[in-house]
Amino acid sequence: MGIEEEHNVEAVHGQLLKVPFKTFGRITVSLPLGSLLFCFTTAMIFKFDEVNTTECNVRNLVPSISAITGVTPQRYVWRICIALHSTPRFAVGLMYYNYYMSRVKYIVESQHSWYKKLVSFNFWCYTIENSCLVGVTYIANVENYPLHEKIFVMFMTTSIVYELMTLVLFRWAHPEMESNPRVLKSYRLKKGFFVSILAFTSGLLYFFLRHRLYCEPNAFTFFSTMEYAIAITNICFHFTASMEFDDLYWLVGCNGGVVQHDCISNNSATSSVDKKQN
Repeated sequence: MGIEEEHNVEAVHGQLLKVPFKTFGRITVSLPLGSLLFCFTTAMIFKFDEVNTTECNVRNLVPSISAITGVTPQRYVWRICIALHSTPRFAVGLMYYNYYMSRVKYIVESQHSWYKKLVSFNFWCYTIENSCLVGVTYIANVENYPLHEKIFVMFMTTSIVYELMTLVLFRWAHPEMESNPRVLKSYRLKKGFFVSILAFTSGLLYFFLRHRLYCEPNAFTFFSTMEYAIAITNICFHFTASMEFDDLYWLVGCNGGVVQHDCISNNSATSSVDKKQN
């Protein structure tokens, strides 16, 4: 049997919006994936030469993400979708912070201090990663390449550190993992995605150096391929949050202490994440 968790449930009346977290997750994930596919397809069809040009003018068949999202009108589609995608992710970061903090009771008391520090560290890695995603989106490589490059490096670094720390925290916070199929599946998926990202990142660095140092034909093609693989795998890693919060809703309504019609008429609606009522 898994460990039973305690939940504080606050009644919400006069619901104006109710969205299952899994649906919310699918919508959030579809924004970068859909816009990436749109930008890649349209850029390859209408701006092939422009997006495949390299500094040393060697053969390249696959443009980088920065290239396909740095031309217009693809740039506008990408920026709008990333804005819609990244904004609610800051809330998910807070949800994960509270989720891990709520499980401190399952940690050996002598380890509480280290556990809480790691939870806080992981939260800030997540926040910085998400902020850097916004940064590389709105500061295009054609506008300010040195700054774009530095933000991209920060994004990659915090992303990998966050995913590693998540694996450590997730295992640490779930001593009942072996007897909880859903938790175990989530952990294994996270682990698989993380290992894949490490492999793709190694390939990305290798082909980037081959391109920069030797200007080899198609080296940038393989670099870009690794970049797309990292982006998709990173999205999949974050989508596993829908397994932890599968039984939650995003709710907008009135708190239990206010009469429904007064609440709505007085514009005192509140937002919360609530547990499914069985």
